[in-house]
Amino acid sequence: MYDYKTLEFPKVLEILSKFTKTNYAKELIQNTCDSFSFNDALRLKKETEEAYLALVRLGDIPLGGLYEMKDSLKRCKAGSILNEAELLNVVGLLDCGVNVSKYFKNLETIKVEVENIKKYSDNVITPQALKTSITLAISPEGRINDNASRELFMVRRSLVSLENRLRSKLNELLSTKASMLTEALIVQRDGRMCLPVKIEYKNTFKGIVHDISSSNTTAYIEPESCLETANQIDSYTAEEKKQCQIILKNLSLLVSAEADNLLNNLENLTTLDVIYAKALMGKEYGYNSPKLEDKQYFNLKRAKHPLLNKETAVPIDCELGNKFSVIIITGPNTGGKTVALKTVGLLHLMVYNGMMVPASEDSIFGAFEDILADIGDEQSIEQSLSTFSSHMTKIVDILKRITFNSLVLLDELGSGTDPKEGSSLAISIIEYLKKSGARVICTTHYSELKNYAYRNEGISNASVEFNTETLLPTYRLLMGVPGKSNAIEIASRLGLNPSIVEDAKKELSNTSSESSELIGNLEEEMTSLRNQERELESKIKSYEAMVNNLKLEKLDLVKKTDKIIHDAKEEAKRIIEEAKEESSKLIEEIKNMSDENFKEHELIALKTKAKNLSVKDEVEEIFDEDLHVGDYVYVKTYEKYGTISSIKKDKYYVNLGQFAIEFKKNELSLAAKPVEKKKKEQRLSGYNPASHATLSLDLRGKRVEEVKELMDSYLDQCALGNLKQVSIIHGFGTGAVRKAVQEYLKTSPYVKSYRYGGEGEGLNGVTVVYLK
Repeated sequence: MYDYKTLEFPKVLEILSKFTKTNYAKELIQNTCDSFSFNDALRLKKETEEAYLALVRLGDIPLGGLYEMKDSLKRCKAGSILNEAELLNVVGLLDCGVNVSKYFKNLETIKVEVENIKKYSDNVITPQALKTSITLAISPEGRINDNASRELFMVRRSLVSLENRLRSKLNELLSTKASMLTEALIVQRDGRMCLPVKIEYKNTFKGIVHDISSSNTTAYIEPESCLETANQIDSYTAEEKKQCQIILKNLSLLVSAEADNLLNNLENLTTLDVIYAKALMGKEYGYNSPKLEDKQYFNLKRAKHPLLNKETAVPIDCELGNKFSVIIITGPNTGGKTVALKTVGLLHLMVYNGMMVPASEDSIFGAFEDILADIGDEQSIEQSLSTFSSHMTKIVDILKRITFNSLVLLDELGSGTDPKEGSSLAISIIEYLKKSGARVICTTHYSELKNYAYRNEGISNASVEFNTETLLPTYRLLMGVPGKSNAIEIASRLGLNPSIVEDAKKELSNTSSESSELIGNLEEEMTSLRNQERELESKIKSYEAMVNNLKLEKLDLVKKTDKIIHDAKEEAKRIIEEAKEESSKLIEEIKNMSDENFKEHELIALKTKAKNLSVKDEVEEIFDEDLHVGDYVYVKTYEKYGTISSIKKDKYYVNLGQFAIEFKKNELSLAAKPVEKKKKEQRLSGYNPASHATLSLDLRGKRVEEVKELMDSYLDQCALGNLKQVSIIHGFGTGAVRKAVQEYLKTSPYVKSYRYGGEGEGLNGVTVVYLK
């Protein structure tokens, strides 16, 4: 069980939902399971990593046409008849499955390993016979085609004939009875064709009065001579509806037979939507996929709270579960202690749900069945509880639920009561949690807990750094160093009477001189160690720069050598070609001059030997570079730089961005690693617009003002991908999007010509574009 709400996990899920394409995926995200399984967490993590790699190499997954139709399919399975729009949604689902299948085949072609997510595509079944039956019967506009059945064809042909006959009769009356009409116009009233007759002729004009104008000057009369034809039209119209209903019923029966497969398709495609949403979110925010290990230990590096501004949030490092099982964070308010607690808990929840996180990729996350938190000092108004009582109520619940596999996060432990009692109670609670085997991080103000941490093994002090010059927290988490409240120093800098400050210092010295001196000494030691660490880092960077310079010099020498070898090859080829040409001429002359005793086979052998003269194409490399783990190399086939992570026999695994990819030695060359002037938060990269060009752009549901921007981006990708023919899917609707598309195509420099789609291409709902 996890305290999702306390750790603000629902807010992270809201952000994730924005990267999905369907409401079903949003619902799936909101219904996240709160039970933990290491194998499930590892599976979700691998799925997101594969989706991220696919995004970088090929672009986003094509899930266009995935509509909300779960209820429709369930109704159809139960015997209901689907309407035209619902049946077209079935076609959309089938097309989506086909497009996703093609997407994964393309990934296979470019050798991107995605076996964990490909299974969802493999589970999608696309019965093409069902699609054919629906598309032959229903047009893209949602109208049942005349040829959907023989009966419907005959009924509609009769209807057209009758309607023409009726209009002919009415037009004749418009001419012969013009003096009796208010205007020469055919109007409809109550679904019948009528003529506007002057009110004074209402009783003399033979027919049925269906309506009278509000001014009482016109009577709308259906002529008597037209009644029989109009009645026949009504009869055939009813028959048309009947035949259409029969067609819809038959198609619904076909869908019902495949309903289980279609629901399965919907489930698998929705799962892919969620997986790709996680990858898209990670790519958008520059998150990483860290290590996840099956033990109660974690080591977070450069971790940030995902709900804070990523540019201003200060990263923290936090390790727990190896040398110590409890961390006690002390320091002043607003110092970031609570943020540190939430960051640890929230990032674990994100990893467990397969999400990438704002932390270094070499961070290690542990496996905890429970993450239990008491964070915040809100009073329970309904129960009339004080702050202390509210905290205690939550802690009692936590103590009932903990196991050796729990991570417990407690904010301001023991606060809200007498300091001596509160600190004693806090120490007892920590001891209980420690003995249970749980991992614990707590924050507190009490000095007694700092001393308690020093006296006991398995417990570490920590604090959030505070700048006494600016009187502001830096939010850096300092492991091993207890925090000071700095209240007296802050009061002094804010202008408190010096005599009061001095008295306060004396009083503090009398009451806690030993503890203060101990803490002060430790802080001095930690400051000295941090300075030494910075000096050592500076020397390491200087050494790395020297090594890189040497590598650059070596590379320059290799390039010069390669040029010399290349020039030598070319010169050798030229000389031998000249020699071959001269020898051929010489042989021809010898042949012409030879007498009858000259042996023909000797001449042939000599000529063959001359023609076979050549220079070796493969010259042994002067520099056969030895490559080692950790070397920075240039990958010739990808035209990218990376670091060798491992070597197995003749296989070299190179980290390109987030993932290790296998190469042969001849595909790699040693490169100089660029010197980092300033260490910045890194983002995964590798996006190549050309690799993202797909064969269609779906604009259905888009607004007219969005068309130009989407078309600009899409045709740029098509040009980079060297595509010659693409399809713009705009649907039918009002025709506004279609018009905007074609207006744009008239002015685009990429476009050679365009036309509407034909049979099987979407007809007027699609524009086929030919590119230059």
